[in-house]
Amino acid sequence: MKKMMLAVATAVTLLAVGGVSLGTPVTAQAKTKTTLKAVPQRYRHTWYHYEHGKMDTLTFSAKRISGLTYYDGQAAKYVAHIHHHKLSAKKFKKHYSWSMVTNKTAHQAQWINVRGWNQIMGDGDYYKVMTKTYHGKKISVLSQAGGAGIWTSAHYYRTKQLAKQRGPRYFSNEVYYPMNV
Repeated sequence: MKKMMLAVATAVTLLAVGGVSLGTPVTAQAKTKTTLKAVPQRYRHTWYHYEHGKMDTLTFSAKRISGLTYYDGQAAKYVAHIHHHKLSAKKFKKHYSWSMVTNKTAHQAQWINVRGWNQIMGDGDYYKVMTKTYHGKKISVLSQAGGAGIWTSAHYYRTKQLAKQRGPRYFSNEVYYPMNV
């Protein structure tokens, strides 16, 4: 169920819902006047998450996010092309594969929030990169979160081997979806 909700939320966010914004600008940090022009460098890798015998992937480049996720045994591919705009803009043309990225600070960490270009409802997907220690070595971990509480739903790793070893394990000091705890 968790994977299905995660996949549906990701698909809705990255494919966008279409339509024209109804005059409500996208909210972000008060000092931010535009969305990001590119995905920050520390995210730009292919990341892997292993759960229920399936390997999910997320690939970030400067202007694109693509992924493959499984739910109910079915694979779902998606791609989002990153574009930027002023946050004061109120109307947008329909671009179903476009997304926008903003910075967000929550739970004492810096996240990026990815939303569909024409998305007028929902919180989008949140991602953060953190460094954790595993078997005495420092590793990069990409956390994926969603919802109004920015609840963590999955962790991704830089290698398939590490993703298989770690699986869907939790980290302390993370805020997870209430049903996951």
